[in-house]
Amino acid sequence: MSFIDVRNKKGTSDKVPPSGYSSWLAFWEKKKGNKATKCEVMSCKGSADLGGHVIKAGEGGKEYILPMCASCNNKSESENFKAWDTDLVPVQ
Repeated sequence: MSFIDVRNKKGTSDKVPPSGYSSWLAFWEKKKGNKATKCEVMSCKGSADLGGHVIKAGEGGKEYILPMCASCNNKSESENFKAWDTDLVPVQ
C-alpha cells in the first residue's frame, strides 16, 4: 500500500450518485465492501461525513470517491493532501 497526493475536484456538488445508491458515501461503501467510519485524508481525525470527489494530483481528470469529513471536503481544489491509493474508488 502506498499513499498518494490527491486534491478535491471542483464543480462536483451537483453530481448525483449512480442509480441504486443513496449517496456517494454509500457508493464507496458498496464498492469497497467496508463501512466508512473515518475521514481517509492522512492525519485527519474527523469522521466520514460524505464521499468526496477527488483527483490524483498531476494525473488529470479521472475522478475518485474518498470518504471525507466536511472540513477536508471543503479544502481548495489547488491544495494537495495525502490518501491511501487503495481507499480511492473510481467514478464510472
